[in-house]
Amino acid sequence: MDMVWPRRCVVCGECLDTDEEHLCSDCMEDMPLTYFWSWRDNPAEQILWARTRLESVVSLFYYSRDNDYRCLLYSLKYKGDIALGRWLGRMLGEKMREADCPRPDVIIPVPLHWRRKWRRGYNQAEAIARGISEGLGDAVPVLPGILIRTRFNTSQTHISVGSKWENVSGAFSIRDKNTAAEKLSGRHILLVDDVLTTGATAEACWDVLSAIPGVRVSYASLAFVARPV
Repeated sequence: MDMVWPRRCVVCGECLDTDEEHLCSDCMEDMPLTYFWSWRDNPAEQILWARTRLESVVSLFYYSRDNDYRCLLYSLKYKGDIALGRWLGRMLGEKMREADCPRPDVIIPVPLHWRRKWRRGYNQAEAIARGISEGLGDAVPVLPGILIRTRFNTSQTHISVGSKWENVSGAFSIRDKNTAAEKLSGRHILLVDDVLTTGATAEACWDVLSAIPGVRVSYASLAFVARPV
């Protein structure tokens, strides 16, 4: 099959060897990993200190418009490469497991508004969440129907930092509070998204989930957008 339809590295475009998936060996070796899974008080956690009480915050790699690894998010979000999202999620889950990060009881992907999901055909955060579940082992349940997005917002990609907070404030709610309380009370939730920039989405989701009695919430994303010092 590789001879007829050669698979190519998402980052550099080179043909993949038979034992390579999605990224070639060179791009895998050069991947700008964050190592947040073994770094307490990391930069991602610091972003959310003032506004939330999250247990931990982890991201797989640093995102920058100046490097080719941005293609990973582009392929996942806009080219429908769900298998890539699941593969990257599995990679992050394995690293979290190896670093003995606090194991969640359930995983909740950040939801898309139904109109955007209908147009795109999938929620990239759910693909990542299922990969993380596989990487953590023991089949941590993924619950995509608990949290819903009640407002159709402008895409976060091209708006200013200040506008991002306004864009998602009050945009999430719980579908069924009785069911959520039954499934989540006293449990450790891992909230999953594709990219962490300002922390606005994480805060908006945390505001809703933290109302459930006794819950603890952690957050994971594939990419972390580093700010210049």
